[in-house]
Amino acid sequence: MGISFEENLFPGWTRFMLGDYQCTVVTDGSFITGPPEEGFTGATTDELKSMLRSGFLPEHEILLHQNLLVVDTGDKKILFDTGCGTDPRFGRKTFGKKTGKTVENLIRAGIQPHEIDIIALTHAHPDHSWGLTNFDGTPIYENAVVAISAAEVAYWTDPAALENAPNDIVRDQHLGASFNLAPYLDSLIHVEDGKEMIAGITAIATPGHSIGHFAYLICNTGKRLLHWGDLFHHPIILLERPELGFIFDHVSSEAAKTRLRMFNQITDERLQVLAYHFPFPGLGHLARNEDGFRWVPTAIETG
Repeated sequence: MGISFEENLFPGWTRFMLGDYQCTVVTDGSFITGPPEEGFTGATTDELKSMLRSGFLPEHEILLHQNLLVVDTGDKKILFDTGCGTDPRFGRKTFGKKTGKTVENLIRAGIQPHEIDIIALTHAHPDHSWGLTNFDGTPIYENAVVAISAAEVAYWTDPAALENAPNDIVRDQHLGASFNLAPYLDSLIHVEDGKEMIAGITAIATPGHSIGHFAYLICNTGKRLLHWGDLFHHPIILLERPELGFIFDHVSSEAAKTRLRMFNQITDERLQVLAYHFPFPGLGHLARNEDGFRWVPTAIETG
């Protein structure tokens, strides 16, 4: 009898070491954003389909994964982003039933939500911050403080921005972010460019995709890992054509400029990265090609 992937045989988590830090990647699930021409601007439909075909991917849809990183420093447990959540008003309503898996996969990996000390948000978009809060408005991570840029909080919790939202999608983004951030607002850590959030973890301003997007550089015993959030959504399209726009970028031109800047740093310094939306677990490197860049996954020991 063949294996059915609907039986949820996939464990949903994996683990590796970064120096002395124990790192765990859990999946919140995956979702489809639609045809490539609806998601990316600056290339023709045929060009986008050709890139997908060259990467052995379906030509008619864009599949995005959600890889959440937990870093255990021995003193603190830090969760980077939270996934979509399961609130029927937000979460799965928007992203579908194959998302909202973060908490169950944390528990499978032996991590209880109350053990998380810090939630480092790259930004407050739905698939990164809507997993903060229970349906009743209480925090899922009851002992955690949220680290996020001040600009990001100000924008997504601004009543005027909600009132002036250009469409229902943006309106829901403001409602969801405000609701999920609310129980954490009294104890935020405001991250700043080039400054350590805690010892060993430095925040790096990477604006464009959102108004206050940050990446995080994690360092221990000479080992380094860059958690890049939404710098790059797709392992083929935006690596081959980093200048393209993405429909959910706040300012597409600024996002493209940031991608190119970070491309150079990542490849020049040979940084290992955790790619939030790449195929699970999203751990790997970028390598230069003659015409661009390519994704090189890191092999994780098994057995």
